[in-house]
Amino acid sequence: MARTTTVAIPVYNGEPFVDEAVSSVLDQTEAPTRVLVLDNCSTDRTREVVRSLLPADGLLEAERNVGAVANFNRAVAESDSTYFAWLGADDRLLPRFVEVTAAILDADPAVDACLPAVRFIDRAGRPTGHVQRDPELASADVRTRLRSYLRRPRWTEVYCLYRREALAASPRFRDEYGPDVLLVWWFLLRGPLGVVDEELLEYRINPVKVADDVAADLYPDRPRGRWLMCSLWRSLWRDTSHPELPRQVRRTARTELVTCLLHRAWLKHLAWDCYVAAGDLKRWRPRLR
Repeated sequence: MARTTTVAIPVYNGEPFVDEAVSSVLDQTEAPTRVLVLDNCSTDRTREVVRSLLPADGLLEAERNVGAVANFNRAVAESDSTYFAWLGADDRLLPRFVEVTAAILDADPAVDACLPAVRFIDRAGRPTGHVQRDPELASADVRTRLRSYLRRPRWTEVYCLYRREALAASPRFRDEYGPDVLLVWWFLLRGPLGVVDEELLEYRINPVKVADDVAADLYPDRPRGRWLMCSLWRSLWRDTSHPELPRQVRRTARTELVTCLLHRAWLKHLAWDCYVAAGDLKRWRPRLR
């Protein structure tokens, strides 16, 4: 049986850029078998834009806004293809994404996900000059790939092409802060990714959001949280305890989690948590007097 590929675009109020995202999938040199847009009750013209680009079965609408986590997971559940990829509704695939990443998975059945180099673009779609390349994530040495992954200011690695079977067997997006980071961490604890040096995805840099704004997008029904990056670190640590992991992998992962706290990227993450907590204290102080 010939392999099949799905590219899914979860979206909420994506009118400004969703046409670019969908068009970038339709313009692939190797056309995906299925293109899905999962609308999470947008209040803008997202659905109208998508309907003008895709057949009727290409748009799946939610009855209510369930948050990004549930919408990303729904995309996997709605797919039955051999390979699967998510695409952010404000991002773009370059034309060879499916062709190149699928060839890597075809060639090596032991690799469960293939990650391309990621080109960063601004709001207008212009390259910022920064490209994220991740050769270390293909290393057979667990320390090399975990150290590289932990010590970075921004994570974009979730936008791989996955074996859908492997993705379905993973925890997928979990109901906690940093679900995309945790998903890739889960894969890296178990083995290397396939990595392509070619720039095949454009990731749009939007105005910086504070961590709790991001959390509100992920979980619209949840009260505002604090110490979100600390919570992410604890979740990463928890995932090292899975009994299926070899003891040496668990030990190495925990060592890297401890040492990464002294790296400048995590010092910034933790400083932001402290800044948010200090702001909360100032807001509450007048009520305590």
